[in-house]
Amino acid sequence: MLASAVYTGTRRQKVGGFVNPEDAKTFGQSGTVARSEETPEVARALRVQRNDLENISLFFAIGLIYILTGASFVGAAVLCGIFTLARVAHTIVYLRGMQPARAICFVIGISCIFVMIFRIVVNLL
Repeated sequence: MLASAVYTGTRRQKVGGFVNPEDAKTFGQSGTVARSEETPEVARALRVQRNDLENISLFFAIGLIYILTGASFVGAAVLCGIFTLARVAHTIVYLRGMQPARAICFVIGISCIFVMIFRIVVNLL
């Protein structure tokens, strides 16, 4: 998530895609003005950030419950590892506009969350 936030900032700087006048004045080249809309490159970076926020936050919440309800160390390590690799790959392929690789990475990551939810239910029964 931090890497995607930094990437968004670097894209803004690269293309001069500032939407706030104070940012354009402070960080832009001389004569840079704020835009009313995001540039396509910055908009894609923002979509990556939003997607990370939606999925990684859910993973942390479900993962914590999973651990607290008696997950095995190996099971937690495997699911968390696969989720992390899938999300890193998802970010890379999203930024490059690669389908169906993006969808595959998403499904792998979300599947890890579903397995955790299933195991939470089993552990509580």
